[in-house]
Amino acid sequence: MAKFLQLIRFPNLVMIALTQFLFYFYWIVPFDDHLYISIDLFSCVVLATILIAAGGNIINDILDVKTDRINKPHKVFIGTFIPKKKAFPLYIAISLAGIALGSYVGFAINRYWISFIFIGIALLLFLYSAYLKGVPVLGNIVVSLLVASSLLILIAFKLECPATRGKHIHFFNTVSLIAINVYASFAFLINLIREMVKDNEDINGDYNANIFTLPIILGRNRVNKIVAILAGIVILFILYIISEYLKGKTVTTIYALFTILLPLLYFIIKIWQADTKHEYKMLSLLLKLIMLFGILSTLVYYYFEPYDVFQYILF
Repeated sequence: MAKFLQLIRFPNLVMIALTQFLFYFYWIVPFDDHLYISIDLFSCVVLATILIAAGGNIINDILDVKTDRINKPHKVFIGTFIPKKKAFPLYIAISLAGIALGSYVGFAINRYWISFIFIGIALLLFLYSAYLKGVPVLGNIVVSLLVASSLLILIAFKLECPATRGKHIHFFNTVSLIAINVYASFAFLINLIREMVKDNEDINGDYNANIFTLPIILGRNRVNKIVAILAGIVILFILYIISEYLKGKTVTTIYALFTILLPLLYFIIKIWQADTKHEYKMLSLLLKLIMLFGILSTLVYYYFEPYDVFQYILF
């Protein structure tokens, strides 16, 4: 069981579930008398997302055995702990279960087209592992968009829903979209940076597998500088969010300073001259923590800026 949880990247799946539930309970439930999607159905959405993501992780490992034997030999599960003949049917079963659950929710709320979103995400995960991963930049962008889709998919369940009309239309038409898009943009940018850092970390295995990632084409040092510039853009993005939406929100601003901005500054300093596999691994972990703290900021905002949140109900 432990090896299976490692195969599906269980901690990453927990982060996806945490993100979706935080947005459900802190950006949707408090503002809507008639929830556009019940907790039971929403739990199905979360489970569907997790299953499809788990399937994506499995197919990625199935198709990446050659590079993984070089990049992370202690984490090669396909062909060692799980036979390849069993892994592929497992990928199909898990992915189809996720698509079925997501489609069920779409049919339950009379939005049949939502099933195509889940099918599209599952297909993109396969295409990424099979083809796009070896396309410089494009592969990084696609997988980062897929990470952001765990939040963006919430918009699909909201659009044109009768329950979002009337009393709380201001929230659903502005605040929820702003919140989801801000966090989705943050998730996209941080993951894009992290994917480039991981490409630097895995350069040896990718080279031997004839996968032409950006570090192989440009070299690690140039990619380090590109990554540093992207991290600087994220800092500017966060500063814009603070100036635009967090005026006078002292607690949330201090939280963002110490858990996001300062760690990103530290990241920029370290990445500029990073060169070893260990350094890239640590920086990748740092970005994952920044992502987690960014997600958890919704709790800080909700509990320490109560008037600002509930004014949408009162007015």
